[in-house]
Amino acid sequence: MDEKTEDLRELFVDVAGTDTVTADQSDDRGTLVDLNGLDDETIRGRLRAVVEVMAEKFTFEATLTVAERVELVQLFYEGGDDEAIAANLDTDAETVFGARMDVHLFRASDTDASIEWVRLRDRLRETDDDAALASELDLAPDAIAGYRRVFEARQEARNVSHRYRGAFRDVIPDADLADRLTADTTEDGLEEAAADIETDVSF
Repeated sequence: MDEKTEDLRELFVDVAGTDTVTADQSDDRGTLVDLNGLDDETIRGRLRAVVEVMAEKFTFEATLTVAERVELVQLFYEGGDDEAIAANLDTDAETVFGARMDVHLFRASDTDASIEWVRLRDRLRETDDDAALASELDLAPDAIAGYRRVFEARQEARNVSHRYRGAFRDVIPDADLADRLTADTTEDGLEEAAADIETDVSF
């Protein structure tokens, strides 16, 4: 069993509480865990397991507790924006944004900019001088810092094939909303993959 397969197995065991997969062949959503009848406490416990695995693997920048991060994940999938989530967590929207990046939860609006995201992303790859980049692109330094955080978090999520977001979706019972959010992420991933191919191919 290779390292990636072992990581996925450990994550599934943490979330599902078992090392046995008994997926119903009639389940058309691809969910590994039967969520029918799960109470809120069980859902929070499984979300907490995913968050704790991520905390071991990555460096979390936002100053939230594990319980607050679990609540953030639930509120995100309920459709709350950063301001609404911040109000629930008694914090600010900037902290919520950073915490979302920590746990690989993205919105389409995260890459909204006055210039094309692909161009901005490429420049973020090419230089780590945010002040110079802000001047070059006529953007505020704080905006550049935010876009860099999005870029780095998306790279991090892609490097693990968005497995943790997938684990959240397996736990959250609101499948319709999860499917819509997944579509956004998939489109982002295809766009970036295509751009990478164009960049890497030489003749």
